[in-house]
Amino acid sequence: MLKIGNFLIINSIIWNLIGCANNNAIKTDTNSSLNTSQYKKLNKYIKVGDLDSADEEFVKLKDTQNKVKIKEAATSLALAHIAKKEYILANFFIQEGLSIDSSDELLNFLLVKNQFLAANLHNRDQSYVKKALNALEGNVNLVTNQDERILSNTMLNRVKLDLAWSDKEIGNLYKKMNKEEATKLYNQKVQNMGFDIDNIVKGGSESENR
Repeated sequence: MLKIGNFLIINSIIWNLIGCANNNAIKTDTNSSLNTSQYKKLNKYIKVGDLDSADEEFVKLKDTQNKVKIKEAATSLALAHIAKKEYILANFFIQEGLSIDSSDELLNFLLVKNQFLAANLHNRDQSYVKKALNALEGNVNLVTNQDERILSNTMLNRVKLDLAWSDKEIGNLYKKMNKEEATKLYNQKVQNMGFDIDNIVKGGSESENR
């Protein structure tokens, strides 16, 4: 059974490794030799933060039907939208890239990372987090790089931990109301996720500190 005493430790691991992954992703884009006028304009708009115009250039780029260039542009736009916390748009471009190459290592990692960051942003919405957890569980296995797989599993466990903490709080509330059956139900939910309820201590999260 997984025992976690403090959110700060897992947060430190996640955010440090995400930073490293971002740097590697940016290097991948920088080394790409994409010479179409659409891509040059798209890249220029990304650099100045005009993602609306960059998105428009992506539509034009798709007309070229050059799959390699389209995938590279989709990756660049996914990274740019993640940086702006626009996770729905980021997911769109990730899916655009994966539709060309479903085995692309970076895109599969970005898929997991984007789902984690969206869940972290909406961590007070339990139904949203549950959907994100289901998506993460289905996509983590797509990441084959060892380091990124470790990070992906860490993000998955963080989302599980958020849900476990929420269920623990609800269970404690029912305990105060002397509702024994409901208390047992929520305590069991925590245990079913692989956590020891007595060892979950919330020390603060990245989203709360920003």
